[in-house]
Amino acid sequence: MKKHLVTSVLTFCLAAFSVPSAFAQDQISYKKEILRMQPDLTSAELLSSVRSIAKNTGNTEDALLQQIYEELKHDQSKSKKENGTIGTMGSSGGTVSVGPSSKGNFYYTASQTAYMNHGHVGMYYSSDVIVESVPETGVRTISTTLRKVDQGDAQVKSVTTSSTNRNNAANWAFSRVGIDAYSYNFVTNRTTSHIGDKNCSKLVWSAYKLNGNLDLDVDGGLGVYPRDVRDAPGTQLVRNI
Repeated sequence: MKKHLVTSVLTFCLAAFSVPSAFAQDQISYKKEILRMQPDLTSAELLSSVRSIAKNTGNTEDALLQQIYEELKHDQSKSKKENGTIGTMGSSGGTVSVGPSSKGNFYYTASQTAYMNHGHVGMYYSSDVIVESVPETGVRTISTTLRKVDQGDAQVKSVTTSSTNRNNAANWAFSRVGIDAYSYNFVTNRTTSHIGDKNCSKLVWSAYKLNGNLDLDVDGGLGVYPRDVRDAPGTQLVRNI
């Protein structure tokens, strides 16, 4: 009788411990894949963001890591479907200038840093000045003449809102010039502070979120990627470049 009892207890204990072990393995696998696709994002940064989100939302860390991984895969699949030369974010080695446009509009171009082609966005502060966030420099301004892209893979878009919101959004983005450094964290940038390190899509998204309460994010995921801004409801094509 005792032998059967001991066996049952051992079986229960093994079964109980096998579940969290499987979860832990899933967490390691998702984290590994996320960092493979985002090598400039550190493991500590990723886990710190995930733990903070889990605490605030009640979701498990495993579920959040899975969501981040699936969002990255979705963005990657969109990238593969799109044609065009992939430039380097922050570089101006393209063939044509982005050209002038109205204050508060933004441009999109295919672009990557050391990892995958997320694309890149920058906002028009004036008809001939772009404000954008790029690696190493952070939030900066650059003239539309010097900001060059490869023809056929870029476009200029407007945001459907009041001129006041467009002006205020551009002014806010400009106010971050020389202050906010660059962040490689695309995967949870929707949940990070509007003030502080940010990438290109976070800059444009925050500018309109704070000025007009507009959500320039096509899917509302944990990460706001440049293509999310480009494809967001309430944006209109001005011209292809």
